[in-house]
Amino acid sequence: MATENIKFKLELYATMWDLPPHVKVAIIDEEADDRHYYFEGAITSTAKVPSVVEFFHPIKDKGKYKLLIERSNKVDGQTIIDNDGKVLMDQLLHIKTLEIDDIELGSLMYDGIYKPKYPERWYEQQKILGKTPPAEFNNCDTMGFNGEWTFGFQTPWYEWLLENLY
Repeated sequence: MATENIKFKLELYATMWDLPPHVKVAIIDEEADDRHYYFEGAITSTAKVPSVVEFFHPIKDKGKYKLLIERSNKVDGQTIIDNDGKVLMDQLLHIKTLEIDDIELGSLMYDGIYKPKYPERWYEQQKILGKTPPAEFNNCDTMGFNGEWTFGFQTPWYEWLLENLY
């Protein structure tokens, strides 16, 4: 089976006041149930000067893959709320851009799925209030809770891209 090295480029940045979000970036080969990590570290950059994560990954000519961003390091106390419920300070991870094989995906990036890992105590409080938070979000480029954001795609890459652009 033929393989091709495909270039991936992400621009990430943080909103924070205390601890930075921690990130791991991987490609998951769904058929082989295999993941390869290409980046791990804290994101302390800003929207004006984002962190760039760039790597090549070999993909088979017929396969199913996911780009994975694992977000962690948000602990109790990172979100400060006033008496009116307004968020004063928080720790957020933002995905500014996503390129695959030198093509910026633009709005196609919003097909990614964010699955937050809610703090257990907070989640239970929300359920008691009748406000059970969703298990996942799409149309999302900001991760407020620890969790995973995945962008699924198939190969041949350019065929998949043409089918999904419009």
